This record gives sequence, C-alpha cells and structure tokens, in this order.
Amino acid sequence: MENLNKIEQELNLNFPSIYKKFYLECQKSVPKGIVGTDLFHNKSELKEWALELLEEDNAENFLTDNDFVFMMHQGYMFWYFKIDGNENPSVYFYREMSLKPDKLTDLKTFLLEYPKN
Repeated sequence: MENLNKIEQELNLNFPSIYKKFYLECQKSVPKGIVGTDLFHNKSELKEWALELLEEDNAENFLTDNDFVFMMHQGYMFWYFKIDGNENPSVYFYREMSLKPDKLTDLKTFLLEYPKN
C-alpha cells in the first residue's frame, strides 16, 4: 500500500477504493485473464504508451490529465478511467485504429468480470 500511496502523492490524485483493492491483489498474483497485459503497478509509463498509440493511429488525443491508464495489452489496446472523486468511475477502452474510445462499464463491474475471462 505504501507504493500506491506514493503514486497518489506523486500524481496528486486519489484512486477509487475498488482500484486500490485490485492493485493490492495484483501485487500478490495477476489474474489469469490479464496475463500478458501490462498493469500500472509494473509499467508506470502506460499513459505515455497510450499517447504514442494515439499518435501512431493519427487519432485525436482524447486523454485528459484526469484520465488514468491502468492497463495496456500488447501495445495496441488500453483501458482507462477518470480520477475525479467518483468511487466507481466508468472504464473506457481504446484499441488500435478505432480512433475513439468505447465506454465499457463501471470500474467495479469491470474489475470483477474482466480479469476472470
């Protein structure tokens, strides 16, 4: 938890509780459904990589300072949510050449369902 607190201080943000729980669980063991997917706790440059993907796709940069990229798969798709005080924000998904993100579901539902697939 100390590492996560440090990240919050460095980025001047407060993660939703559900994300903190997911983060701590992934420190112990990464769920089978996301093996091969980079998670923020081991790849702090995910947002930079997401921006590079958007640039390569000639897509408009829709990511804001409040958008937190928490997962990226193989460099061609990423997931993010807005950090704005909402304890259960919407999760958005971008895949290579789609030019805009798709709104998937809320963070709690996503974290309960997606990693198990």
